[in-house]
Amino acid sequence: MSLKITPRTFGMAREDLQLEEMLQKVKSTPVGETVLFSEYGAYTIQGSHKAFPALSAAAVKSGVSIITTLNLPAPDLPHSTPGHSYNTLFVFSKNGKSYAPQAKITPQSFEMRQTDQKSPKMNVSPYYRLNKVRLSQSGEEFSAFFFICSDLYAFQLFDYSALKSNAIICTANFGNGAEGAAVDIIEYSVQTRMFEHGFFSNSHQSAKSGLVPLTKSVEKVFEATRDPKPFDREKMDSIVKKSSVVYPDEEYHNFPDMLKLTQSGTFTVPRSRSIENGLIVKLGSYERTIEL
Repeated sequence: MSLKITPRTFGMAREDLQLEEMLQKVKSTPVGETVLFSEYGAYTIQGSHKAFPALSAAAVKSGVSIITTLNLPAPDLPHSTPGHSYNTLFVFSKNGKSYAPQAKITPQSFEMRQTDQKSPKMNVSPYYRLNKVRLSQSGEEFSAFFFICSDLYAFQLFDYSALKSNAIICTANFGNGAEGAAVDIIEYSVQTRMFEHGFFSNSHQSAKSGLVPLTKSVEKVFEATRDPKPFDREKMDSIVKKSSVVYPDEEYHNFPDMLKLTQSGTFTVPRSRSIENGLIVKLGSYERTIEL
């Protein structure tokens, strides 16, 4: 039996509108399914405190497990600093349990420190681990890694055997143009059987006439083929490097600034979270089995 996750997107908007859209989509999802929403179901601490109980209750009421990220600390996030808010990945299980197995490794500069007072205040801490997780679904167990948006950049830090597992699950808010770069990385990792399945959700924005939307919708499932491609370390590194761009933190103050870079087909990584700046990410594990 294969792992089954349904990627669903939502529109970038005020947090109350995002939450309303997510709750409506959960309500219309068949009982028993698992929904992967885009990154930042809520992006401020205040909005996240409202979204957490609402999503938890909706998962139980609808019988649907929900995956997204919120701007919150989490006691069971491995090796997190108490009291620090992260862009934390949460799984709200239909059985009433919640899990926090991963947080964002490469938050954008404006997510870590608010420098544009007109933009939402996030002030999340960066995370330093990539955790392997166990998922339980319909009586079977699967191994997986969660990558939050630009954390795909961290592929360069690990070899094939370290990441090989059943699934890669990517929740994202890539700027317009960068979503295709993410597809290239995930697709290659599945084609080479690093992962047997891939799941990717990216948010979208309805822009006013004449304006470029900040993000474009992606709801994509990747399946391994019968004849896998041989894995090539140099090719994987080349794909990641071609797909990403490192920028000076102090020169980009909000999400619209990112479009200057993402519309070239690259996702963005702040210099402070770059390999050139000494980025170290430890491979870890999440001890709880996540019941989907």
